[in-house]
Amino acid sequence: MKKLILLVILLGLITITLKSNANPIIDKQKNKLIDSVKKVQVDPVCKMKVKAGASKNAVYNNVTYNFCSESCKQKFVAEPAKYVKK
Repeated sequence: MKKLILLVILLGLITITLKSNANPIIDKQKNKLIDSVKKVQVDPVCKMKVKAGASKNAVYNNVTYNFCSESCKQKFVAEPAKYVKK
């Protein structure tokens, strides 16, 4: 009888361990889905779609903004508060 109780407890612990190890895999998949959505951003000045790795970018309040052209970037740098959503 004692062996049966120990076996049930051991199986329960193994099941809990396996389930807790499965969660990080699911979390990593969710992060990949979220990251793939962020590959296209919107130019805050002209509202054009821009790739996230665009070479024309500026940082304002620790956020990187990407631009379609140098003229949009210059307009943003001159008055960033005008183009940033509040």
